[in-house]
Amino acid sequence: MIAVVTGSSGFIGSHLVDALLARGDNVRALIRPETLLGPRDPRVEYFEADLLDDRSVRESRAWEGASHVFHLAGITRGRTLDQFRAGNVFPTANVLAALAARTGKRPRVLLMSSQAAAGPAPSPDAPLTEADRPVPVEAYGRSKLQAEQAVVRYRDELSITIVRPSAVYGPRDHDFLAAFKQASRRVALLAAPRDHTFSILHVADLVDALLRTADRPIAAGKTYFVADQSPVTWERLYDAVAAAAGSRPLRIEVPRPAVKLAAHAGDLLSAFTGRSTMVSTNKAALAKPRWWLCDASRIREELEWKSSVPLQSGVRDTYNWYVDAEWLRPTKVDITARPLEEPRA
Repeated sequence: MIAVVTGSSGFIGSHLVDALLARGDNVRALIRPETLLGPRDPRVEYFEADLLDDRSVRESRAWEGASHVFHLAGITRGRTLDQFRAGNVFPTANVLAALAARTGKRPRVLLMSSQAAAGPAPSPDAPLTEADRPVPVEAYGRSKLQAEQAVVRYRDELSITIVRPSAVYGPRDHDFLAAFKQASRRVALLAAPRDHTFSILHVADLVDALLRTADRPIAAGKTYFVADQSPVTWERLYDAVAAAAGSRPLRIEVPRPAVKLAAHAGDLLSAFTGRSTMVSTNKAALAKPRWWLCDASRIREELEWKSSVPLQSGVRDTYNWYVDAEWLRPTKVDITARPLEEPRA
């Protein structure tokens, strides 16, 4: 496989590159000129292109001889729909147009979308399936759905698979870091009600799903939800983090009005500084629905995929990585306290 990866320096993209290299595949990273990279991996070929410039994307040498393209580049934080469209929709349209314009054999394309493109489930007993009509509830989800809709134009010219992961966690992730920090403190604040339930996925399981969709011809033209078989509540996730950290925090749910106030303050700060914040009205909209649930039956049945990382071990590995990377300060353990029990399944 000769694989071109966009978003290779991001959380999921970096794990995908590691897995492709471990298999012996040839990896090409298509990066923006402004991308800040540490030491470059000598096993990876790097190509620069402005994903918002259709000519720059079309003329990139990265596509020459490529067998697969993993389009993971995108943004998860922003203030307006226009910002999300610039980060998620236009780059997707430019990549697809560039590949469709090529002569000869064209590569397989895997588009990373999100459960946010589909929206929340209507009840705990009705997780979303690929057949359900998408109803995103905020700007990020709308932009990811618009990126999916860009695929329709090229269905007859390109072999494309759309992957919609649920909430993804693991080493190198920034989005769950705040929850890990809260859950490992003496006083843990929950921005969402503790009984809200959501589908979750360890990054290693997502990478396995991406590789399977790339390797299996049956996946062409399909859309797949990817999620662990067992959803979690925020309380259970905090239990798992507390067990990994050896902490016993007092948990306090932040009142909904306070969450809304903080979200609007985050928007104002973002507008003033020009930098996206973790607390925003878009993030608050994602936290409001009670059931962010999706059904991954299709990928399990068609591609024989299943999640293999149990929540407790995945959370423990993630917590330890955060500590080792100094993203998170280790909890001071009270040696006089009785041992922690493992969280209930």
